[in-house]
Amino acid sequence: MHIPAIVPKVPGRFYYLFGKPIKMEGMNNVLTDRESANEVYLHIKSEVEDAMAYLQRKREEDPYRSIAQRAVYQATQGVSARVPTFEP
Repeated sequence: MHIPAIVPKVPGRFYYLFGKPIKMEGMNNVLTDRESANEVYLHIKSEVEDAMAYLQRKREEDPYRSIAQRAVYQATQGVSARVPTFEP
């Protein structure tokens, strides 16, 4: 009888980006006008998609993406050393 080993996936880095606030002042018409609401929706959707694409590119370029690379960095630089990241 063979019991399969269950190994949990080691978590990677999390990538966050908070975009610029979208001003909605004076846009009360989006509540009643479907076309205006759709324009706002498409604008917000575009902003979110752009941010996600940016983060995906940065993730691919991240030399410390895996936990092994981060562990090696901290082992060589000291446990209290912060692993480098990118500035948006």
